[in-house]
Amino acid sequence: MGAEEIHVRLKNEREALGLGVLEAAGRIGFRSYQTLSSIESGERELKAWELAEIAKVYGRSVDYFLKASSIEEKKPVVAWRSAAEGETRALNERRFLLFCRNYQRLDELVNKRSCSSASMSSYQFDKSAFLSRKFEYVGEVAKLVGSYYLNLGSRPACSLVCVLEEVFGVKIIYLDLGFGGSAASTIGEDFGPSVLINSSDALWRRNYDLAHELFHLLTWNLFNQEDLNTESEKSDVEKWADAFASILLLPEDELRLEFNKRIINGSISCISLIEIAREFEVSTEALLWRLVRLELLRSNQVQDALANGGIKDIDKKERVCDWETEKPRLSPRYTRLAIKALELGKISKAKFAEYTEQSIGEVTNFLKRHGYDENEDYLSEFSTT
Repeated sequence: MGAEEIHVRLKNEREALGLGVLEAAGRIGFRSYQTLSSIESGERELKAWELAEIAKVYGRSVDYFLKASSIEEKKPVVAWRSAAEGETRALNERRFLLFCRNYQRLDELVNKRSCSSASMSSYQFDKSAFLSRKFEYVGEVAKLVGSYYLNLGSRPACSLVCVLEEVFGVKIIYLDLGFGGSAASTIGEDFGPSVLINSSDALWRRNYDLAHELFHLLTWNLFNQEDLNTESEKSDVEKWADAFASILLLPEDELRLEFNKRIINGSISCISLIEIAREFEVSTEALLWRLVRLELLRSNQVQDALANGGIKDIDKKERVCDWETEKPRLSPRYTRLAIKALELGKISKAKFAEYTEQSIGEVTNFLKRHGYDENEDYLSEFSTT
């Protein structure tokens, strides 16, 4: 592709996101908006590192600006729980889908693992049963998925990420969507089932969102976007996804066991309830409502406790260390694949920087933080017996 075509594409991509030159230049890191303006007009030469930064800000790969054809890959449907409109949503979707495709590429390079786009939607669930039996059927599905399909054990939240990524090939992508940001899911023909999680959220919120989006992946071919979203209130499908997440993460038998162990003289303390929530890695509020549905607590009691804020205050103090833990940026598996691909010579250091959203200068420190020494020989082998 000629330089002039690159300049035109840079401008078109910025405008497609609804970004002005001034705002885009600031996000890229240019001191003056005139730098970007002169690049777009072809008056100034575009440097490699500048293209890498622009691509990151615009949610595109570097190759997207360099390849001859401007035809974009077929865009899959992205189902959001709720999402900001305009350039924020468009950019988050672009970055999400770009990470999904990079993830798939790394899997192919390292493991020769092909896309399994049907893996999560291949389980046969009955749409008519959802419509007629509603939450009763949702409960059956959640128990089946947790104990049989995924074999998540007694503390599902502790193993959910690993099982979905390692066994079923679900791509879990973390992006900073800000406080109050929404999760999303999609199934792409070229990269398979994927979930977007807000890295700004606490661990228990991320767990719940992942379980919620798992319901959508499992029922992807049963419901359309009109079923998921209604303007006036939360749709039935979204309510079922919430119920699925609660039942999956808080299995009845294990929860009853932990609850009963902490009862003293017919009562259970607030601190004991918070301990259970931490043990199952869910929010205390989610735990309380699950206990209500299991008829272990009374609804009016829980409503009063949440309304007066007492248990919430104790919860914040008890779980302050959970908030202070480092927020995920890339999933551990994605990071391992990228490092392995670099180690095997499958990708260059520049491509590694692009895949991990680092500058070239940051790559060495990034590798060290993840226990990888560029001077070590990781290719030595053992003979098998």
